[in-house]
Amino acid sequence: MLKNAPPGWRIINCESKVYSNEYIQLYEDLLDINGFKKIYVRGKRKNFSTVVPFLSVDKILVIKSYRHIVDSLQFEIPSGYIEDGESPKDAAIREFKEETGYSASKILFVGEYTLDYSMFEQKGYIFAAYDLLQNQQQHLGLMESIKIESLTIDHVKEMLLNGKILNAASIVALYRSLDFHEKIVRKNSFND
Repeated sequence: MLKNAPPGWRIINCESKVYSNEYIQLYEDLLDINGFKKIYVRGKRKNFSTVVPFLSVDKILVIKSYRHIVDSLQFEIPSGYIEDGESPKDAAIREFKEETGYSASKILFVGEYTLDYSMFEQKGYIFAAYDLLQNQQQHLGLMESIKIESLTIDHVKEMLLNGKILNAASIVALYRSLDFHEKIVRKNSFND
């Protein structure tokens, strides 16, 4: 049942799964739009958490990750899927440790968003990490090749403005976390 659709829209069938694995399920919905039948393809992906780790007032820890789909190294921030039964914050803590070997005494919720609600059901959760401590080795998965770098906030902003950071989740999380950092953290207001 559609609650907010324009007049003349109705669902005929929305349970036709055409593909599924542990990361994504694809469906074909059959819609009636003003008497015309339309197949609408939609996907459900696992939700994910992203962490922007602040080393200091003016430095961020970033990762340089090899991405197979574009066959290149990309500047990003730590991010990963939320496992079944795991909270977004717990996933952020886990992914941050696995990808960097660091932990943080403060992991603060910044916000949530969706990358593409035109075709995919998926939420991203953003966290800012403070008081970092490198206390273990990276624990990377088979498809992960990650190097850690420290960059100034000004350099990260320049990279964002010049299109040098291409991962949408990292772009959204960086802009939101930088704003959070400048407005909240510089006033020393740490709230969970």
